[in-house]
Amino acid sequence: MENLERLKSRILDEARERADRILSAADERCAEIEQEAKAKSDETRKSAIERARAVAGEEERRAEIMRSLEIRNAVLRAKGDAVEELMAEVPARIRALPDEEYLGIMKKMLISGAPAGEVEVVVAALDRGRINSEFIKDAASELDAGGKKTQLRLSSDTVDLAGGFILRASTVEVDCSLDSLLVACENELAPLIAEALFGRS
Repeated sequence: MENLERLKSRILDEARERADRILSAADERCAEIEQEAKAKSDETRKSAIERARAVAGEEERRAEIMRSLEIRNAVLRAKGDAVEELMAEVPARIRALPDEEYLGIMKKMLISGAPAGEVEVVVAALDRGRINSEFIKDAASELDAGGKKTQLRLSSDTVDLAGGFILRASTVEVDCSLDSLLVACENELAPLIAEALFGRS
């Protein structure tokens, strides 16, 4: 009987020891799992922060590019507006030239643009006092001297132009206005004005 009690006690002690070992191993495993989970969580957090920083950096870079483009476009628009504003003043500036210079320009336009045959010169109302019958007579003499068969006649009508005139023949009408001169020279003149205003870009 006593032996049975000792056996029972030994079995219980061994069971307790085994249980303690199992619990201790379980505690160690739990600690390991917790440590692994924390390391994984820290890694995930670190990775998420790095991704967020990368995304934020990319967004900032894109925003900076957009700001630079907007500034560049605003500057280009302002320069374009300044060039257009000055281009719009060109006809008035040409009209403000002294008679000799102004009429020299007008005569070149008339001689180069005059078609053959009978041509009526319809002058801009603003130029009626400058482009007169004497001017027409001088231009006709130069046309004759150049061998061009054109008979000029000053019209009693006027046209609403910034300056210059219209040449009307039986089959064609030639616009020799300051506006048409500006349009014809725009591609050459606009870059020169831009360079004068802003320098070479």
